[in-house]
Amino acid sequence: RFNARYKELVVIVGSLAMLSVAGIVGGLAILNPSLTGFPLVSELGKPFVFQGEECPESPICPLPKKLAISSLNVGNRVVGVTNDNFICVTMDWWPKEKCDYGHCPWHNASMLNLHLDHKLIQSAVRNLSPVVLRLGGSLTDHIVYKVPTLSGHPPPPCTDIIVNKSDPLGFSGGCLTMERWDELNHFCGHLGCSIVFDLNLAGGFDQKPSDAWWRGGHRWRHQNVKAFLQYTRAKQYPILGFELGNEVDINHGVGARVPDKLMVKAFTHLSETLKELWPNKETRPLLIGPDSSVFDMEWYLEFALQMGSKLKDIDVFTYHIYSLGPGSPFLNPNMTDHMLNATKLSTLHVTTNNAAKFVETLRNGGHKDFQLWCGEAGGAYNSGRNLYTNSFISGFWFLDQLGTMAQQRHQSYCRQTLIGGYYGLINITTMHVNPDYYTALLWRRLMGRKVLDVSLNGTHYKHMSIDDTPSYVSNNLRVYAHCTHRWFLENHKYAKRGSITLAFINLSTHVKHKIDAFAIGGEAMGDGPRAEYMLSAPGKKDTHSLYSHHVKLNGRILRVINDEIPALPPNW
Repeated sequence: RFNARYKELVVIVGSLAMLSVAGIVGGLAILNPSLTGFPLVSELGKPFVFQGEECPESPICPLPKKLAISSLNVGNRVVGVTNDNFICVTMDWWPKEKCDYGHCPWHNASMLNLHLDHKLIQSAVRNLSPVVLRLGGSLTDHIVYKVPTLSGHPPPPCTDIIVNKSDPLGFSGGCLTMERWDELNHFCGHLGCSIVFDLNLAGGFDQKPSDAWWRGGHRWRHQNVKAFLQYTRAKQYPILGFELGNEVDINHGVGARVPDKLMVKAFTHLSETLKELWPNKETRPLLIGPDSSVFDMEWYLEFALQMGSKLKDIDVFTYHIYSLGPGSPFLNPNMTDHMLNATKLSTLHVTTNNAAKFVETLRNGGHKDFQLWCGEAGGAYNSGRNLYTNSFISGFWFLDQLGTMAQQRHQSYCRQTLIGGYYGLINITTMHVNPDYYTALLWRRLMGRKVLDVSLNGTHYKHMSIDDTPSYVSNNLRVYAHCTHRWFLENHKYAKRGSITLAFINLSTHVKHKIDAFAIGGEAMGDGPRAEYMLSAPGKKDTHSLYSHHVKLNGRILRVINDEIPALPPNW
């Protein structure tokens, strides 16, 4: 919270914040989970040693409340530039029969049968736009496109997705009709989203009867993919990009594993097809990949080496990440700790930094300036977890991941999913939006493309020296800085060019942080109007409020009324 003269900032315990300031206008969003009596026991009843201090064996960790004081400096250096549509959301193929750990949270959220005319879905996408809609997922390499070839050959057999326990993913079949493809394109054309579509790679290779994962053969059977691309070109759909295959590399493939040489052949063939159908480079869809389930530096370098002179045909490198681990409460009992533990959240920095170094290595080697995207991230894999990836507590890892990716020179970030599973931004059961939707929407409206260098300095407990203050105190307050998004500048009369936006995350359960000095480029920050967005969990003393499906904005619960996303007015 800021004092009346806007000279200092107090970030209350367990909060997340976005702040646009500078003497200068800005906006602040603080996610306040009301951590009074926050339960610090694992889901299996084992007490934590949390944030450097031991918690007793009780449902509550009664650590004394403390105040830490820091100064903040925003540098003049731009450390990264994102796409304007940095926020990307996904639609998946999973049918209602998809179940994980005894729960079946997909219902009719598959892109094959989702009710695209639903008013809430349209309102959610319209408010996020310009947003990338990534159409893909684990069953990508099962999908057949029901389209005849231009030479008149009929489409291959096209069957619905059915349960098949002998398949590595538990399903077989999958059919995308051109009628449904038309509907998906009209959906985005109407709402202002851009489509990235993941094409079937592994399905074009032979499968060993003795090894359900292995794919091989001498060539990629691409006729069905090419017919689908020819249909798309004839319809003049403005596709942003095409991916090829979903998590099918030889080392880390989930549903199939394609040898490197065969994958390179397929990417090369797809590149030639895109050039043939879209000869104008300005309107040609991006070639995106390889969508591995993890970023393995050694494998990515080998893939780039084998692409040889054709490497320049790839426009975007992507990888997937589920940093919270499996959604199972038995395999992953301490998910609360994963979401709030600064050390564990910081492990993401290793992956993002390596990915950024990979692209930089290619650039320094004389190749073009490739884009780098996080192509899929939903926190916990296998559909997420109820009361975690769809509740208020999810905002901590999510906002931190958005900030980290942008800071580490990623141009786009695709959240799994728009709807479906327990990690959806829209709850498929209640048809209301989950708290992370508002985090994504505030990011879209406040955080501009230019990412700035920012640092906290001199963090110490009140009445204690810096040397005597534990290091974890400063680690639990995270901050990210961007130039303020033009949406904010264009939609608020007090907004001024030159504003910056700061995103704060206070992971501590008992330490609130006061920022008593702000500087930009080493100079003290002046006075000026500021827009404040205070997001908090419902309930002042409700120890379970972190796990609520609802969220407050400036003390008012946000409610979807008549299937419309509510307005998000700031406090000035």
